[in-house]
Amino acid sequence: MKTETTSQQPGTASGKTGTVYWFTGLAGAGKTTLGRLFYARLRQNRPNVLFLDGDVLREVFGHPAAHTLEERRALAMQYARLCRMLSDQGLDVVIATISLFHEVQEWNRKHLGAYREIFVRAPLEVLLERDQKQLYSRARRGEISQVMGVDLPVEEPRNPDLILDNDGRRPPEALVELTLATFKLQ
Repeated sequence: MKTETTSQQPGTASGKTGTVYWFTGLAGAGKTTLGRLFYARLRQNRPNVLFLDGDVLREVFGHPAAHTLEERRALAMQYARLCRMLSDQGLDVVIATISLFHEVQEWNRKHLGAYREIFVRAPLEVLLERDQKQLYSRARRGEISQVMGVDLPVEEPRNPDLILDNDGRRPPEALVELTLATFKLQ
């Protein structure tokens, strides 16, 4: 039996892939807050958009305690592959994840058709002030280890599509407006 092939992507009627908006930065930088607000704005005009959070994905993939550099890199690659699968089905994906690895960033640029990398940056003093999960303060006291930006190296994106300086001088909504304007989504 002969099968026909098409140039369409799997799962889509139009062959159009979705866009992946990859919000990356250190813990406490505001990735999740900004990602959720951005998602909510996209959702107003686009029915096929979803939000993924790195902390939730850790649970979904069954690796809540995976914090070594190798484990973090492996999880980031799983997130990237999941985003590819979803975008190949025509979904726009907003993901908020630390995933500060050049290898992952390069893989995303090569394998995700429409990829937008948003680096959420905040100074260390702001991260220490926010420290919602007490990661930085506990790491500095020696109570925990393997914290990105403290005892694990950080590979900031080399060429992000957008850098959002989230130091508290501008409200999150203003940063989301900047993101929407940058990607011409208003």
